[in-house]
Amino acid sequence: MTKKLFDDGALMEFDAVVVSCEQTKKGYEVILDKTAFFPEGGGQPGDVGTLGSAKVTDTVEKNGEVIHRCDSALAVGESVHGRVDADIRLRRMQNHSGEHLLMGFIHEMLGYENVGFHLGSSEVTLDLNGVITDEQLALCEKRANEAIARDVAITISYPDSETLSSMQYRSKLEMTENVRIVTIEGIDRCACCAPHLSSTGKIGIVRVLSAESYKGGTRVHILCGLDAFDVIKDRMDTVSALCRLLSSKPEKVTGFVEKLMAENSELKKKLTDIENKKAQEIIASLKNESGKSFTVFVKGIGRDAMRAVANKAVELTDGAAGVFCEEGEGYSYIIASKTLPLRAKSKEINAALNGRGGGSDQMIQGSAGADRETIEKLFGTL
Repeated sequence: MTKKLFDDGALMEFDAVVVSCEQTKKGYEVILDKTAFFPEGGGQPGDVGTLGSAKVTDTVEKNGEVIHRCDSALAVGESVHGRVDADIRLRRMQNHSGEHLLMGFIHEMLGYENVGFHLGSSEVTLDLNGVITDEQLALCEKRANEAIARDVAITISYPDSETLSSMQYRSKLEMTENVRIVTIEGIDRCACCAPHLSSTGKIGIVRVLSAESYKGGTRVHILCGLDAFDVIKDRMDTVSALCRLLSSKPEKVTGFVEKLMAENSELKKKLTDIENKKAQEIIASLKNESGKSFTVFVKGIGRDAMRAVANKAVELTDGAAGVFCEEGEGYSYIIASKTLPLRAKSKEINAALNGRGGGSDQMIQGSAGADRETIEKLFGTL
């Protein structure tokens, strides 16, 4: 069985002997006599890196053996130098150790357990079996970052069954032997198989991104360390860009945006009132003495106003009524009918109008690239 070296999370390079190498549909599965590559487990993905000239794309565990999935074959009995991707490993350890740290304070405050954990490429989620308020979560986040500043030791141990039976620790499973305990001194003790940092200072930062109700409890989204730094930097850059656009200081941006949104809402209301008034004027002028399909060409009104015109126009025809509003080099349209199956005919109509759109048998809408003459010619055949 492979000797596992990843208790030392800082170990990124090692030498080993290839025990087996089997070809699969996706590459080669390699087993070594020892490895620092962590296999997927406990919500954390498997390590990636290199074994000699072979690229390790994933690491998993099968029947107690650590399987390195490689892009090329390695000779059995060959000595190889393994190199774990240090940046990816570090970021994962920062996020995982940070999750333990935050959970330690949540568990202490409320007694909740983490019943679901996922370490993804863009965020970490932890599912609590209870409801936590924003204020409580903010306090736990603050305490976690204070513990980072104190650089508290993180240790790995394998207590014997007698010691384990009297030990208080967090665990999702009932275990009695070969239990690996990760301890953040004075803050948290948890059963966990993944590599961790040696102290909280190396986590860098714990940042709560958001939280929402989930299955009667709370799902918390966090990022830690370098991943948190990247997100914070991106968001601060965005705020700085907004400040420049609004000629505002960062602390005043929210109020400035709220003011703009209120002004925008008022302008939209005024525009809607204008469009509705214009639609009523168009409706008052509608005529269709022939009773056949006909078109109405308009400018400067939106979909709701066009729909109001179409609903009135369709009452004046036994065929179809089309409302076409100038839009760029073409038209947006709404076509209504009480007698024609418009949904079935929409493909034919769009082909004739160089357009696209759809809807129901009673009404379709979309855009058209055809000119007015072509549109009117089509309606003469509907």
